[in-house]
Amino acid sequence: MSYSIYVQRFAHGDVAPMDDERGQVLLAPHVVAGEPDYGFIRIRASDGGEADVYTSPGSIMINRFAWGGILDIVAELVERLEAVILLPEGVAILGTAEGRSHLPVELRADAVVVDLSGANIQGVIESV
Repeated sequence: MSYSIYVQRFAHGDVAPMDDERGQVLLAPHVVAGEPDYGFIRIRASDGGEADVYTSPGSIMINRFAWGGILDIVAELVERLEAVILLPEGVAILGTAEGRSHLPVELRADAVVVDLSGANIQGVIESV
C-alpha cells in the first residue's frame, strides 16, 4: 500500500535520539535492495511482503508496505528501540501506557496503546 508510517522516539514531550545503529542491525537481515548510504533500503519479510524504508538520524519512515510480516518487523523495531509509530493521521501507536507521558502534548489524547504485533498495528491503521 502507498501509505507511510514513522518510527520516532520521544522523551518528556520532545523528540529524543534513537539508536540508529541498532535500528540498522535489526533491519539488516531483511534488506533485499537499496542504497543504505543514501538512507534507502527495501526490506522483505518471511511471508514475502516488502516495504521501502527511509532512514535519517533519529527517524525511520516505512512506505509502500504489505500487511503481515512487515508490520511484525516494525513491531520488533519499535519495541527494541523504545520508540513509537506515528501515523499520518496524527495518531501515535505505543507499546506501553507509560510511553504516553513522553509524547508531545498534542499526540497524547489520540495515542493508542497495543501489545506490539503486526496484527495489532494493522488493526489501528485500519481503524483511523
